Amino acid sequence: MKSLILTFLLFVFLCMKAESPDTLMSVTNPSDVVITESPQGTRVSVSGGQESILIEYPDGANVKTSRSTSRSIFNIPGFPCGRRSDKCGCGADGWAISSDGLCVGLTDAMGQTGGGGLQWSKSFEINWLSCLNVGYEFSRSRIYLGLGLDWRNYKATAFGRWLQPDGDGGVEWGTAPEGAYVRATQLKVFSLQLPLMYTWSIPKTYLKWRMGPILNFNTYASLKGIYDDSDGNRCEYFTKDFDRRHVTVDFFASLSYHSALGVYVRYSPMKVLKDSSPINFTPFSVGFTFLL
Repeated sequence: MKSLILTFLLFVFLCMKAESPDTLMSVTNPSDVVITESPQGTRVSVSGGQESILIEYPDGANVKTSRSTSRSIFNIPGFPCGRRSDKCGCGADGWAISSDGLCVGLTDAMGQTGGGGLQWSKSFEINWLSCLNVGYEFSRSRIYLGLGLDWRNYKATAFGRWLQPDGDGGVEWGTAPEGAYVRATQLKVFSLQLPLMYTWSIPKTYLKWRMGPILNFNTYASLKGIYDDSDGNRCEYFTKDFDRRHVTVDFFASLSYHSALGVYVRYSPMKVLKDSSPINFTPFSVGFTFLL
């Protein structure tokens, strides 16, 4: 209904500019507006038909009308639509339920101990920042707490590197099976995450800042090796027989355009594995955001 009213006001304004500066209709505190179109013209009735005008079409006129409505798939009764009020037209501050998009990027194993070997160019992250979040909108800002998913893959493909458990809950560089040609070795970590984010829509642009801490519950970790044996057969080695740090905190920041495409950085000052592990590091990711 709001889009129809805005369309009507624009139409009236154009008519006034083209023909006359006179006021076509003035109603104080209208209860409802009904717009009816017919071959003769468009009739606008205000406050239950008590006041109405007919905007006649000239003979042979070709008139086209359109209407669009935008809704969030997560909108529920009693909550705003979950999108920025200055973009979607909901015009209401308050609590909102929404969802974030995806982050895909490269992840660096910073400060590697044990001689290094994990490669930034081969390691990547896939992150759904929040599958669902609840937040409070005010002005051009929003603060929210969400529940999301993160998957990081730290990989080495050079120098015949081979990751293996050290027998004491940690991870170390070891030796591949005898006669094997190592293709790759990788450490994978999966996390449930709780992002606490602040977003701000930059005035007079379609740019949006987002930043805040992320609490990670690292529920899964594994080691995988891919190699060719002495007979040239492709083989895989897999184990979960090591420990990781179960709770970590990251810091996240992103800048997106039109909530469609953007860039992000993500850093954790906390080690991925237990403190006594021969190989350990802190993760740093950088990449692109989609629908965020």
